[in-house]
Amino acid sequence: METFISKNRNFIICCAIIAVVYLLDSLLFFSQFYLMYDFYDQKTIGTVSTGWAYLAQGAGLVLFMYLYKTRTHLSARRAFQVVSFLVEVPVIIASILMPGKVLLMVMIVVLNIIIGLHSGFTFTLAAAHVPTSRLGLCYGLAYAVGAFGTWLISAISGGVMTSYHIIFIDSVLIALIVVFIMMYKDAFDNERDSADGDPEDPALSPDTARGRRILILLCIVIAIMAPISSIGTNNNLYVQYCSELNLLAQRSFYAVGLIAAGMIFDKNRIIGGVCAVVSLIYPIVLIMVYRESGLVTLVVGLSYVILGFYAVYRAASFMALASESRRLHLAPLGLAVARICEAVVVLALSETGSDELTSVILVSVLFIPLVLVFSMMMKEKYSPSEIPAEAQRELSADERRAAFAGQYGLTRREEEIAMFLAEGRSNGEIAELLQLSENTVRFHVSNILKKTGMKDRNEVSRAYRL
Repeated sequence: METFISKNRNFIICCAIIAVVYLLDSLLFFSQFYLMYDFYDQKTIGTVSTGWAYLAQGAGLVLFMYLYKTRTHLSARRAFQVVSFLVEVPVIIASILMPGKVLLMVMIVVLNIIIGLHSGFTFTLAAAHVPTSRLGLCYGLAYAVGAFGTWLISAISGGVMTSYHIIFIDSVLIALIVVFIMMYKDAFDNERDSADGDPEDPALSPDTARGRRILILLCIVIAIMAPISSIGTNNNLYVQYCSELNLLAQRSFYAVGLIAAGMIFDKNRIIGGVCAVVSLIYPIVLIMVYRESGLVTLVVGLSYVILGFYAVYRAASFMALASESRRLHLAPLGLAVARICEAVVVLALSETGSDELTSVILVSVLFIPLVLVFSMMMKEKYSPSEIPAEAQRELSADERRAAFAGQYGLTRREEEIAMFLAEGRSNGEIAELLQLSENTVRFHVSNILKKTGMKDRNEVSRAYRL
């Protein structure tokens, strides 16, 4: 057990932090959602919760990306993250204990901007410290825990979301997140160092022409997927009255889909992307079969399982790109594009209105450019003819160092020491070469073992040479 935890320390702690953050944000979102029933009609609630709230989340994500790119020394530090969570406490208290039509709307916008900041933080955290081969599972597992936890808390007490008890629960979760942040020093103080250096595959870096094309095509894919997913969500709500599943109970189905999608994405990203595209056909199926009352509960529940594939793809594809290119500020870009596009679609539909036929037509029309752009992106990224000649030869010493460091999120100093470990040098020899104390070298070696999940120096040396 101890060996398992040691080898998977970064993965476990990142999953734990993301899970608690998502559980907190999910509780906040649904708390505001149910509070609106005291002041607004059903149409307004739908427009605010998935329109203006998503737009605010998109703004928070964009703000985080800007700060991370231009003020990394601030946004990647623990103090900044701790403050961003602590400021939620008075906002939560005001929402619950001093409800009002105008105040509640202001609190919804403010909280969703903060939720966007939180999402940006968790995405860059995972991209910096989780191996790219496990990013899908990390995201899927962590968000599944949060989704299932939301349902579990609501099941224990039906009115907890709008009572003062939610203040206590949210405060405990915030305290837990702060403890995690303060304990896991490497995830913050070294995050900027992890983002320095050359990308794992220079040809796919957003700094190259090919890398920019892939990034643009991926953004377009997510931008087209978002309205299709929004239409599917609207269809879910449209048939909700026929289903025996309430809104929060469906989160448990969503959790299953997230875990399955994460595992598939890690196994094969191409298959994960194809599954995400195919899953978006489901809104048409839903709107066609919902009248069969014997199937509606199964149909709605399955729709949330399938929704997990799109959710994982829009997040993990950008986290993988950010991790491999070592441009960590790009990790939240997929969710930012999705949230903004989803909000625009919801706000537009709320003004024009839509029926079943309109939904089917919109999804069908959007699927044509989605398949075309997705195919172009796959060809651009994976076509052998596009692989530069230098990528087909044996890696040089510098390229090997950069590739190994990029895969495991090593700092510059850890990168140097990993190279000497691969050469079979002792701590004393490394200390002399780098003019460091042996204690400092031992400290860095320990960090390398933790980040790579390897048990000893020999395993690091073998992995480095491969």
